[in-house]
Amino acid sequence: MAERGRSEHKNASRSRYLIKHAYGELLNEKDPAKITVTDIVERAKISRGTFYAHYLDVFDLNMSIQNNIIHALDRGVERLGMENFIADPTTGVRLAMKYLEANKAYFGLFVNSSQGEAFISRINNYIEDKVYPIIAERFSQQDNDRIKLFVIYTLGAYKRVLSSWFAGKINFTADECSDILMNIYMASRPPEVVQLEKEYVESLQKTE
Repeated sequence: MAERGRSEHKNASRSRYLIKHAYGELLNEKDPAKITVTDIVERAKISRGTFYAHYLDVFDLNMSIQNNIIHALDRGVERLGMENFIADPTTGVRLAMKYLEANKAYFGLFVNSSQGEAFISRINNYIEDKVYPIIAERFSQQDNDRIKLFVIYTLGAYKRVLSSWFAGKINFTADECSDILMNIYMASRPPEVVQLEKEYVESLQKTE
C-alpha cells in the first residue's frame, strides 16, 4: 500500500508539472484570457480528467502557481524574521535566487509572460505589507517615509533585474547575482536600516 501511495503521489506531481509547464508556454503565445483547459491538456498531452483532478479551471491554476511561490517566500521570511531580513537580506536573497535558478526554465516562461508584471507586483506588495508595519512601529514619520522610499526603490530595481535575468539578458549565476545585488543594497541602506542590523548583531551576541 505504501508503494502504491508513493507511485500515486509521483504521478500527481508529474501531472501538475506537465500542466504548469504547458500553461507557461501558452502564456507566451496567447492572450491569457483566451487560454482554455483544452489548450492546456492538448499541450501537456493529458486528459481533461487529469487537469480537473488538480485544478478547477485556468484561473485556479494561475493562482495556484502564484500562491505556491508566495508561500515559499513567506516560509523563508518567517524563518529569518522580517526585521533581520530588512537589516541584511543576504541569506534570504541567496535562498530565493537559488530556488528560482533551480526552476529557471519554468519561472522564466511565467515571469516574462503577459501576466508576469502582475505577479511580480504581487510579490512586491507582499513584502511591503510585511515591512511597513515594522517601519511604522520602529521609526518616526520622517524616517518612516525615507525607509519606505528606499524599499520602493529597491523592490523596483530587483523587479527589473529578475525580469532581465529570466530573459537571459544577465549571464550571472544565482550566487553571482545575489552577491552583486546585496553589495548594492548594503552600501545604499539608510542609517535607520543600518541600526536595525546593529541591534540584530547585538541580540545574537547576548545569546552566545
